[in-house]
Amino acid sequence: MKRQRNTAQKRIILGALEYADHPTATELYEMVRQKNEHISKATVFRVLAQSAENGDILKVHLCGTDERYDATIMPHAHVRCVYCGKIKDVSMPWMGEIFGTKEAGGFEIFSAELDFSGCCPDCAVRRAASQGNDAAYAASLNKINGG
Repeated sequence: MKRQRNTAQKRIILGALEYADHPTATELYEMVRQKNEHISKATVFRVLAQSAENGDILKVHLCGTDERYDATIMPHAHVRCVYCGKIKDVSMPWMGEIFGTKEAGGFEIFSAELDFSGCCPDCAVRRAASQGNDAAYAASLNKINGG
């Protein structure tokens, strides 16, 4: 693993990743250009690749999407809305417990990628409203509001 210097550009890139929601490298580049127009696309891609290789961030491979990056490195899963593409973290504390064990057919587990597909609350409301189903719309709103 090649260690990177802690440059101002690296801090801006990784700082933006902390607040972004699983961006692609290009999306993150567009975000950081708003803070510093001198950061090149190559720099963003290089910092992300090296940081993922060093284990400082995660490179996320979700079915049907471009590679994305995640600042959360603790074991967790992802859920992706099949309608709008929104991606969220799903806490799965038990995932960390299996790493290093040899209970999977003798394999020692180093990492795991688990992703779910579904419909986010916003899209559920929009879908119910567009279908003219007042009962489904009300149920979707109730779910979103914790009811």
